[in-house]
Amino acid sequence: MFTFLRNSILGVLSVGFRLVSSLLLNKVIASYFGPAGLAQLAHFQNLLSFFTLIPNDGINRGILPYLSQNESNSPASYRYLKSGFGLTCIVFGLSSIIILLGRNWFLTYLPFNLFWLTLFITGAFLVVAQSFFNAVLLARQRTGVVVVGNCLSALLVIVYVFVAYQKITLSSFLVGYLLTLSSIILFVLPFSWQGLSFSEFKQTRFSSLALKQLSRYIFMALSVLLFTKGLDYYIRDFMIRHFSIYQAGLWQGVVRLSDSYTALFTAVLSYAFYPKVSALCHDNAQLKVFVRNVLKLVIPVILVGLAGVYFARTFILTGLFSSNFLKAQDLLPFQLTGDLFKLCSWLLANILVAKARVWVIIFFEGISAVAYLGSFYFFTDHYGIAGSTMAHCANYFFFLILHVLYFRKLLFA
Repeated sequence: MFTFLRNSILGVLSVGFRLVSSLLLNKVIASYFGPAGLAQLAHFQNLLSFFTLIPNDGINRGILPYLSQNESNSPASYRYLKSGFGLTCIVFGLSSIIILLGRNWFLTYLPFNLFWLTLFITGAFLVVAQSFFNAVLLARQRTGVVVVGNCLSALLVIVYVFVAYQKITLSSFLVGYLLTLSSIILFVLPFSWQGLSFSEFKQTRFSSLALKQLSRYIFMALSVLLFTKGLDYYIRDFMIRHFSIYQAGLWQGVVRLSDSYTALFTAVLSYAFYPKVSALCHDNAQLKVFVRNVLKLVIPVILVGLAGVYFARTFILTGLFSSNFLKAQDLLPFQLTGDLFKLCSWLLANILVAKARVWVIIFFEGISAVAYLGSFYFFTDHYGIAGSTMAHCANYFFFLILHVLYFRKLLFA
């Protein structure tokens, strides 16, 4: 548990810096562009996730256990390294083609010109590459370097926001933010290649076994992309079209508040929980003890944190965004309750990923997406914009039940 706590602290420190930069970005856009600007920021970041999610949640997670089990200079390590990076480039290329072919839907609220798109795709590729090399560092237990890199990235974003926010249009500001975020690859890359031979990397052939093993994680991440990020994009577009971009922006303020503390929890999963679960996934006895201890530690923290957010809601909404967003506080009760279910279910979902339960993950994501879409239509039809958070709550309660039933022996036996 000491290693879990240490890595949790490092993860929270890293995401803490990024959270400050994200909150500043939200504050500036909410203050100068209003709820409509915040909705456009969410659309921009959702678009970016179409490029990053499969490499981050698929290839990078898949490559971690294989790299950590082999010496960094071993032939096996080079095979997984080259196969993983090759898959990353292929997935990025396919994502770019899909976005360009579907530009009339994906780029509805963003500029469609060659210069802006070139900058956006360049920044997106650098972010994807940086995440891949972060995974290489995490496999070598060099968490400190990743934390420093994330902190530097956050500081650069803070400087950029202060310098640029009143001088350019929102679309230009957003692509500049992406390029600033991606520039930290210049720091990460040298550390990730320490002790490696580039000539050896070039001479290594792609491994069919490695490609097959990593492809399982790609399918899992693809299900998340289609059933969560794709669905989020559709729902936001639905909200803008059927209500207004202003009302969608109010709802998005609540969602971005949720994303802020969710990022801290995700840091714990990425830096402390998932690597440990990956190492224990073949030892059910130790895994059971570890998961139960983590749940006993984490659930009370989640409850206290969410209660604090609710009781300080007026101060938080005004401080993070602007007084215009006080109208969104009625959306918080169902959002926070849903987040309790979400965070608990995500912890269990990470065990499925570590065990590479591909079809279980796809089934859970798919059936949850259908339930979410159905409840979204029902609640928004009866309760208007407030129905969006009701649907969020109902969806993650259902998602949590699925995971608790699947892991009932791990949790209760």
